[in-house]
Amino acid sequence: MGYSQASYLVKEQNLLKNIFIVLAISVLFGISSWIAIPLPFTPVPICFTGQLILLSALIFGRRGAYATLAYLAQGAIGLPVFSNGGCGIAYLLGPTGGYLIGFVVAAYVVGLFSERMKEKSDAKIFGLLVIGNALFYVFGLPHLALIIGQANALKFGLYPFIATDILKLILAHRALKFFRG
Repeated sequence: MGYSQASYLVKEQNLLKNIFIVLAISVLFGISSWIAIPLPFTPVPICFTGQLILLSALIFGRRGAYATLAYLAQGAIGLPVFSNGGCGIAYLLGPTGGYLIGFVVAAYVVGLFSERMKEKSDAKIFGLLVIGNALFYVFGLPHLALIIGQANALKFGLYPFIATDILKLILAHRALKFFRG
């Protein structure tokens, strides 16, 4: 076997490995979305999928964003992978649709910075988690405002989640430290 054939096989194996990683992570996102706490006063539930997406971006780089795109595609075609078993295009256009788009953007940004970051101190990693979480809101709140009005978007789409998001970010950061040793 010549060099070019061996090189081709290595590239093909890496591609298959990356596809497997992306699909496996996307399935994990779908499973995690079933752990959601509905709040009676808002159409946005408390869920852990966002922080899992950020962790995957920190660990797997931009593959975390590709996994997030695969997760959204799975939901768009009708698989019940969104919070509380939601699915379909109508779900993506509903109250949480902007947050779901924010998941992709945040995963890409966090993944890109994670890949390029030379020194991964605790402060920098936590900062990336905070930036990623903020990107959820940058995309989620304007979309929610289109549905429930601008005055209600902060009231029902941000304020009730600040404390739990901080707690989830701390837990995600600790989990990352635990798994990295």
